[in-house]
Amino acid sequence: MSDERRLWGIVLLICVGSRLATAIFYIEDPDSLRFALSMIDYDVTMLQPHFPAYPVFWFLAKAIYVVIDRYALSFAVIGGLSTFTIAYYTLQIARLEIRSTTGAIVVLLLLLNPLLWLMGNRYMPDLMGVAFVLAVYAVAAERARQGALVAFVLAGLSLGVKLSYAPMLLPPLLYRLIAEGRRLRFIAAALLGVAVWLVPLVAATGWDELIASASVQTHGHFADFGGTVSTEPNLQERLLRIVEGLWADGFGLYWPGRHVLTGIAALGLLGVSLVGAKALYRHLDRSFLLSAPVVGCVVYLLWIFFFQNVVHKGRHILPLLPFLTLPIAWVFSTAWQRGRIMRLSVVAFALSFGAVTLHVVAQHTKPTAVAQVYDHLKTRETERLVVVSTSLMKYYLSSRGLQAVYIPVKDEEDLAALEDIDDAGSLVAVGSPLVGRSPANTRVFYHNPYVNRMWPELPVYEY
Repeated sequence: MSDERRLWGIVLLICVGSRLATAIFYIEDPDSLRFALSMIDYDVTMLQPHFPAYPVFWFLAKAIYVVIDRYALSFAVIGGLSTFTIAYYTLQIARLEIRSTTGAIVVLLLLLNPLLWLMGNRYMPDLMGVAFVLAVYAVAAERARQGALVAFVLAGLSLGVKLSYAPMLLPPLLYRLIAEGRRLRFIAAALLGVAVWLVPLVAATGWDELIASASVQTHGHFADFGGTVSTEPNLQERLLRIVEGLWADGFGLYWPGRHVLTGIAALGLLGVSLVGAKALYRHLDRSFLLSAPVVGCVVYLLWIFFFQNVVHKGRHILPLLPFLTLPIAWVFSTAWQRGRIMRLSVVAFALSFGAVTLHVVAQHTKPTAVAQVYDHLKTRETERLVVVSTSLMKYYLSSRGLQAVYIPVKDEEDLAALEDIDDAGSLVAVGSPLVGRSPANTRVFYHNPYVNRMWPELPVYEY
């Protein structure tokens, strides 16, 4: 076995082992809940999971779940394999060897990236989707036509993993189509990749039912609950959250309200960049600006800026992180040759970066605020429990089996209309208090918003 293969074998063990060691044994939010429920009963019409159904991701998760019989471990295995694939194909795209200084730094940064690690343990398909995106970019760049055909098959399959990443796939595929003469073969290859998961999905769900689910979910995403520019129109806020997602969520750097270690990491990176950025600019070929990775990142940035929930869900920036890691690694590699002060900056970043990641990962193993609310209310399930909450909160609690009378509300007008509610039993309001009533007890549950932005603080009012 060559040294390079041996090194990649070690990386694979680290990826899978670290994600298994930090698996999460609770349901952290409604999105994760849907995928957990799908392991027992895969039903798109019941939002288990919601459209586009993620059949390729589900099939792999289910196959592992049948063997392991634990949600947490099944999804952690996928997260570890996806992290390995991301590291491998990132080097392939950059034509770097793992034994090189820059290549080793790239792998280390990806393994310790806080958002990649957190998503590697979530019951979600996002990280696997990123792995497919990078595989498409790497394979599409191969000179051999057979490699290109594989890239189109992978692209078709990837739509069954994470459909919202499709815009990022367009540049490498279009570049290859333009360069080739017989384009029908490549289009057929992509359709074959789609057919692999779409045909079984239609067979399991039914064509009419699938179309109806797709219509409801698509309309809801773009016009109601999806957090697109139509429902979150503040462009400045959207841009700010993308910057926060890349800078703070993506690389664990300083943002107001975050740990002091994030400030040290930011200073270390900025210190190195002052020296290395100029050298990087000189090193890059100007044609690089029109390369598939750069164009793909720009296209995807525009897509999420207008059509994804970047205000509340930082995970949408995930596909950009491996590409941004490459120039950072190159700058670090260059700075290491520039004397003691630059080396100290690199070391300061590395230590604080790793500490931030391990800190949030450790926090991620502990239940989120909504999971704590569920555990708290579960202790009161023996009583006649009445729960006033939003519809989404009701879905989370009821789908997890909390026995209660649910009263879903949307705003304070709904709360005000509950003056005549039956006081018999145990009445609780989750998220907002009832108007005109003083709670007998108030409990507030927290978790770090860096771990999951959804419901980082949830009060429970008991009457």
